Amino acid sequence: MTSIRHSASILILSLTAAAAGHALAAEPAGLTRAQVMAELSEAQRSGAIIDTRSSLPRNVLQPQQYPAQQSAAPKTRAQVLAELEQARANGELAEGEAGLRQNQLRPDLYPAQTQGQGLTSEQVYADMQRARDAGQLQYGESY
Repeated sequence: MTSIRHSASILILSLTAAAAGHALAAEPAGLTRAQVMAELSEAQRSGAIIDTRSSLPRNVLQPQQYPAQQSAAPKTRAQVLAELEQARANGELAEGEAGLRQNQLRPDLYPAQTQGQGLTSEQVYADMQRARDAGQLQYGESY
């Protein structure tokens, strides 16, 4: 009887792990190439690139070399509630212990999410090479 329970537990865990792996693998890639390049450019401009020696952003280590950080204006209660309602309507709230969003668990109940086409590591590396060759990367920012 114990071996049957043990086997059943292993089967349930295996199915759960397989389902979780499939759900994670099915999620579309995040940013487009243009978005990645824009974020990199902004991070360089603002000093948000992490210094490898200290593990701190460069704008913290040498604030005089970068523009002052602008803090966002605080949101009103009404704005926060409106954002919460929009997130709820789009199924963007996390549910359960797995931390998956509702629109990931039940995509048939929510509007389709549009995402940019993902990049391979070779494409990212090629973009970094082009930026380095064009002098758009500062020393030490390439990989």
